Amino acid sequence: MTGRYNFIDHTADIAVEVSAENFEDLFIISAKAWRDSVIDEISLTNPQEKVLEFDDDSLEELLVHFLSELNYFLLGKKWIAVSVRQIKINKIEIGWRLSAAILGVPVDEQKHKIKIEIKAVTFHQLDIKFINGEYKTRIVFDI
Repeated sequence: MTGRYNFIDHTADIAVEVSAENFEDLFIISAKAWRDSVIDEISLTNPQEKVLEFDDDSLEELLVHFLSELNYFLLGKKWIAVSVRQIKINKIEIGWRLSAAILGVPVDEQKHKIKIEIKAVTFHQLDIKFINGEYKTRIVFDI
């Protein structure tokens, strides 16, 4: 896996620029940026796996849906996605399909300190582009 992310200044929210060689890595790196925004690094002891599968009309919608699911697991289910074990992104007849296996653990409030609560993953400035041999995008998390 290759890719990187960089947090950038944003007036009221969290913004991150992400780049990677392919769609799958772009989504994995985006998930790492989301995780690093909300919680400090945690170990993966006795991980549980969750499977995500859904379709969306565009890659941007697929990315927002994916990150929103991770955020829902944290806020709604008290389960933190620590890593993406497997991910496939395919073009389908009427859009894009994501299939992913996510590894995570239940949030233990004695061990895990939530740094910040993300209200939503937004479409603001989100546009996946292929530039100089890499896929790039900017993601803004509404806090």
